[in-house]
Amino acid sequence: MHTSVLSVGNSIIDLFLQIHDEEKVVSIDESSNTIAFPRGAKILLDKSEPRLGGNAANVAVGLKRLGIQSALMAEIASDEFSEKIIHGLEDEGVDISHIIRSKGQTSLNIGINFHKERTLFTTHQKHDHLFTFDIEADWIYLTSLGDSWKHVYEDVASRVRSKRSRLAFNPGSVQYAAGVTSFSHLLPITDILFVNKEEATAIVGSHAHDLDLVRALVHKGVKTPVLTDGERGAYSIDESGVYFHQPSKKVEIIEVTGAGDAFASGFLSAYILKKPIREAMKWGIANSASVIGEIGAQTGLLHRERMEVYVK
Repeated sequence: MHTSVLSVGNSIIDLFLQIHDEEKVVSIDESSNTIAFPRGAKILLDKSEPRLGGNAANVAVGLKRLGIQSALMAEIASDEFSEKIIHGLEDEGVDISHIIRSKGQTSLNIGINFHKERTLFTTHQKHDHLFTFDIEADWIYLTSLGDSWKHVYEDVASRVRSKRSRLAFNPGSVQYAAGVTSFSHLLPITDILFVNKEEATAIVGSHAHDLDLVRALVHKGVKTPVLTDGERGAYSIDESGVYFHQPSKKVEIIEVTGAGDAFASGFLSAYILKKPIREAMKWGIANSASVIGEIGAQTGLLHRERMEVYVK
């Protein structure tokens, strides 16, 4: 079955624990940037919510809500949490036929939210990621994979070089930990690169201004680099050399998980729909702003109708 975007990466469960803001046994030390609570304490929670997460899954869902046919290629376990992943993706209309099921337990992120700050505990199960790329896809969105990942990146590179798909790329923390040289050969075949300022600096070195970072990414061969910089917004450049800056939206921040994935799915959806770069950036900013106003990486992802109203 043909799809517009194949999202390649992880799908996990995010479990969010919302501590009551007036909980007296939990304290914040601003000077040391730490949260503390007594050992053995019983702590009141406002909410405890398991949600579907993972970079690739977030983007696949975000794309589908915006009207783009999307499929997910990921490896998950075979426990009760994995069933939640499958059912959640099916409910969203994401093609799950390229998901591998293996033994073990589902990877979890446990987020503790207190006074609008998130502390994240994370587990990642080891997978071999023996994917078969027997899918016709206009685009591949390649993102974070844990442990065994280099062969997947090479398979994607071969597919892109053979002109069978275009590449949108967002390397993850595991890839940066392995060193930029571990994935730098993909940059010259990347149509759209999504990075934050810290990641861009890791790739090209320190620069005084965000637009200089964008220019340096172009010199690495990236056709359309897109850089996000928190409250400062996002920066990009088109193939004719015109620079763009889109300021962030001022919204109440509830929880920031998935903000980058939301931006990517918004931007990529607009790009595929042949919107200009300026409008694609607005879609990314709007999607990200909506997500950080909710708990979880996918709750606030906008549907197409809402997006059209949001960016007017």
